[in-house]
Amino acid sequence: MKFIKILLIFFVLNSCKKNDVKDIEIEVYRFDKELSSVDSVNIDAKIAEWDATLNGFHHFYYSDFLEQNYENSDSFKNLILEGRYHQEIQLISDEISNEFQNFTDVENEIESLFGMVQSYFPEIVVPRYIVTINGERTYSMMFKGDTVVLSLDMYLGESNVAYSYAPMYMKNMFQRQYIAPDVLENWCNVQFSSPSQSSEFLDILIYKGKIMYLMSKFMPNHDEHIILRFSESEFEECEKSESEIWEGIKSLDLLYSNNKIEFHSFFNLSDCTRPISPDSPSRLGYFVGYKIIESYMKENEISLKELMKNTNSQEILLQSKYNPDQIEEEYWMLKYWWIIFGLIFILGYYIYNKYSMKQ
Repeated sequence: MKFIKILLIFFVLNSCKKNDVKDIEIEVYRFDKELSSVDSVNIDAKIAEWDATLNGFHHFYYSDFLEQNYENSDSFKNLILEGRYHQEIQLISDEISNEFQNFTDVENEIESLFGMVQSYFPEIVVPRYIVTINGERTYSMMFKGDTVVLSLDMYLGESNVAYSYAPMYMKNMFQRQYIAPDVLENWCNVQFSSPSQSSEFLDILIYKGKIMYLMSKFMPNHDEHIILRFSESEFEECEKSESEIWEGIKSLDLLYSNNKIEFHSFFNLSDCTRPISPDSPSRLGYFVGYKIIESYMKENEISLKELMKNTNSQEILLQSKYNPDQIEEEYWMLKYWWIIFGLIFILGYYIYNKYSMKQ
C-alpha cells in the first residue's frame, strides 16, 4: 500500500510541473460554405454582406491567395460565378462539404495548442480567427494578421478522388489529422525567424528540430509521428535506423554543405530522402533535427525561450551530445527495466491481495 501511495505522489508532483493551458477562443468562419451558397440571384447581396463584415477578406482571397485579377465590380462578380459553376471546383467544394460538415474537433484542437503556446510564450499574440476556404489546391494555408486562412481542400483524406493525380508520398499528407500540426508549424515559421537561403544544412537541421520540439510541447497529447507528419510505420523505421541515418549524414559531408539541391529531400516532400536511401521516407531532417534538440534539452536545463534565442547551431549540436548509438542502448535498457518493474508490481499486487484475503 505504501508503494502505491508513493506512485500517486510521484504522478501528482509530476503533473504540477506542467504549464497551465490558457483558455483560447478562436472564431471560425466557413467562407467555403459562403462561396458554395452563391448564385447569380444572390451574388450582389452576398458581396454587400461581405463588404460589411469581412474587412476585405473576399478580395484578398481572390487577388492574393488565388492570384486572380479583376478590374471592377462586374469582373469580380463574374470571377466568383465562374468558380462557383466550374465543374472541378464544384467537385472539390462538394468533397469539402462531405468531409467537414463538422469542424468542431479541429477547432478545439487548434484552440488547445495555441493555449499551450500562450502558457509558454504569454507575450506572443496567437491567432483568434480561422477562415476556411477552398484554395483550389494552391496553398494549404496563409496567415493574415491574427487570422489563419485554411484551405480545407488540402485535407480531404489520402484516398479522396480529388488527389487521384498525386503520388502516394503526397497523398499521405492530405489528412485531417495533420491540420493542427500544419497550422502550428507554419505559424511557428512566421514567429521564429527561419534560416536564410544561404544557410548550411546544419542550420536548417537545428531550426527544424527546434520547431518540432516546440510542437511536441504545444501538442503534448499527440504522438510524435503525427507531430512530425510521418506515418506510424515510417516513424518506427526512422527510430530503428537512427544511427544509420546520422552516420549517412556525416559520411556524405552534409552538415556544413549549403548545396540546397543536394539536401532538398531532407526537409521537403519527395518520394524519399535520396542521399540516405531510395526506400526511406522524405523529410528525414525533421526527424534527426528533432532528436538532436530533444537530446540538447535533456543535457541543458534551459527554457523554450532560451532555446529559440540560441542561433548557434554548432554549439547546440556539440552541447546536445547527440549519439544515436548510446540512445539506442539506453532505450533497450529502459524498456527491459520497465518490463521488470511491471512484473514486480504485478507480483507485489498479487501477494498483497492474497495476504489481505487471509486477514
